Amino acid sequence: MARVEYEAYKLEVLVEAACRYTLVMDLLSAIHDMQKEMRNGQPINFAESELLNTASVAALLARAERLNQGIDKE
Repeated sequence: MARVEYEAYKLEVLVEAACRYTLVMDLLSAIHDMQKEMRNGQPINFAESELLNTASVAALLARAERLNQGIDKE
């Protein structure tokens, strides 16, 4: 269960940072877009895959939270 809690903590930190700093949101969005392209591209190791997956999920959560807080418009 500690691993799940750690992943949730990382997501929480990334979403909070993305809501506070637009640059973080831009980076998470770029990683999310890059991950979609990499699915059919070169193989990556487990650590890279885990980082990309976490950042990709954080990008989606952060977009929703930024809309919820009125930071961004739809």
